Amino acid sequence: MSDSTEKEFEPNEEFLEILISMGLSKDIATEALFCTGNQSIDSALNFIFSNDDDSCRTAVSRVSGDRIEDNAVGDVNEDEGYYKMTFVVNTALKMGLGKLSAQVAHACLGLYRKMLLEGLKDALDGWEFAGEKKVVLKGIDHVHLQELHEKAKSANIPCYLITDAGKTQIPPNSITVLSLFGSEDEVDKITGKLGLL
Repeated sequence: MSDSTEKEFEPNEEFLEILISMGLSKDIATEALFCTGNQSIDSALNFIFSNDDDSCRTAVSRVSGDRIEDNAVGDVNEDEGYYKMTFVVNTALKMGLGKLSAQVAHACLGLYRKMLLEGLKDALDGWEFAGEKKVVLKGIDHVHLQELHEKAKSANIPCYLITDAGKTQIPPNSITVLSLFGSEDEVDKITGKLGLL
């Protein structure tokens, strides 16, 4: 069938509205519904969180009225890979699992909000489309996290340092987690030698 005779894809409006209300962009929600045959919200979400290739993007851009840009993952070149968010934990604090989890969540939300304020929504959309890759790594102590923070800032990599109020488990003003965001190559230049937590 030629491009001129292909029928324009119409996403299920109810599904599309629900996906958008969950914080997904219209383009990503439309693509997910297209690639899963408009079956269900669950199918679309499973596609979004498990599919990290471009196989469907070309097809949906051809048949959908809302064209999805070729650089849907932002300004990252294909050679650099997709975006990821990385968290470096201050292991010297020996935080309990619950405390550590809460601190990583603070670091994720803090960096996400900072990037929205700085106009980096396209990069975040690309990250979300590719499955929101997140990696948690072992940092040595607060000095180590501060050094990595300075390196990231010098390299113009979005980053966010968490300092805890000290109401539980650890002393006030303890540096707990550093979050960084960028392409695989960019972030690995800063944190590539650190071990997984």
